[in-house]
Formats: sequence, structure tokens, C-alpha cells
Amino acid sequence: MKIKAGFYIGIAIVLIVGGSLLAMKGKDAVSQAESRKQGVLEAEQTTLFYDKSPGMMVKVNAAAGDSVKQGDVLFQVKSADEGEIDVLAPNDGLISRVAVKPGEQLAQGMPVAILQKNTFYTDLYIQESEMDKLEVNKRVEVHFPYVERQVQIDGVVASIAAAPQFANLRMSREKGQADLSMFLVRIAMESNADLLPGMTAEVRLDEFAD
Repeated sequence: MKIKAGFYIGIAIVLIVGGSLLAMKGKDAVSQAESRKQGVLEAEQTTLFYDKSPGMMVKVNAAAGDSVKQGDVLFQVKSADEGEIDVLAPNDGLISRVAVKPGEQLAQGMPVAILQKNTFYTDLYIQESEMDKLEVNKRVEVHFPYVERQVQIDGVVASIAAAPQFANLRMSREKGQADLSMFLVRIAMESNADLLPGMTAEVRLDEFAD
């Protein structure tokens, strides 16, 4: 009987110790998951507006999908006031859309194209308790966990803004704890041939020193 009792006590000890280790590992996994903030990779775009005197579109040198360099002539316009006018690309990038065609009359302020810049960004929602790790212009590593070939690139915190609409109600509100305040953090980065808009971008807050 004593042997059996000792056997059962030994099993109970093993189960207790094993359960404690699993709980510790579970808490560690939860902690790691909470420190990994994910967002969608987006390409920065800008709308190009015609800002000269009214005229007629004479020539369109760009089409959707074209890569352009800053200073490239995208359009040529004939104006009664200014003569031949070249509309130039303000940045390097990719033409997403052309909104005009030859022969069309242009008025000042009219949109003529959409340019996708060679810069990416992702927006992350960060809890107030974690904000001490981030500040504007701080450099961060951005990971892409679902890309087959491991990719990580340098990013920078471009802006931080309050996001009150994403406040989360804590489960223990009855204990007097307030709602969690959330902040919208934009991470900017250079474009990369291995990445496409729409991919999942991840920043790991546990990589930063407090």
C-alpha cells in the first residue's frame, strides 16, 4: 500500500510540475504574441494636379504601370498664356493611373495622374502601456513573417497619433481599471523588390530597449 501511495504521489508531483512548466511556456507565448504588432504593407501614393494656366493636353508620355524618375516629362500641355508646358514627375515611382488623354482641356487644379512612390508604410495600433518604446524618427526593424524567404528591412517611426476609436474595454473594469488607450503608429520604409503592397508587416516591440 505504501508503494502504491508513493507511486500516486510521484505522479501527482510530475503532473503539477509539468503543468506549471506548460503554464509558464503558455504565458511566455502569449507575451511574445502581444509584443508582435502586425499591419498591412501599403504603398504611398500621391495625386498629381495640373497647376499651370488652362490649356490642352498635347501628349501623354506615361501609362499605368510605367516606372518614372523624378523630373521625367509625363505630359505636354499647350497653353495660350504660357505656350508649351511640360508636366514633370515630382518623385520616383510607378504610375498607378492616368486620368487625362490627348486633346483634353485642362483647368488649373485638375487631377492628371496617381503616382505610387517608392516608399512603403504600415499602420500599427499600439497600447498606451507600450508607447514608451516608440518615438517619432526612431528606427525599427520590420519583419514579413509570411514571406517564404526571410525578409526584414529597416523602417522609421513616421508619426504617432491617438486612436480613441480603437480603445479596448478591459475585462476587469469592475476593479476600477480604465479602458486601454490605443495609438496609431505609422512605420515608413523604402520599397523592396521582394515585397508587395498587401503583405503582412510585423514589428516586434520586445526587440527594443525600454
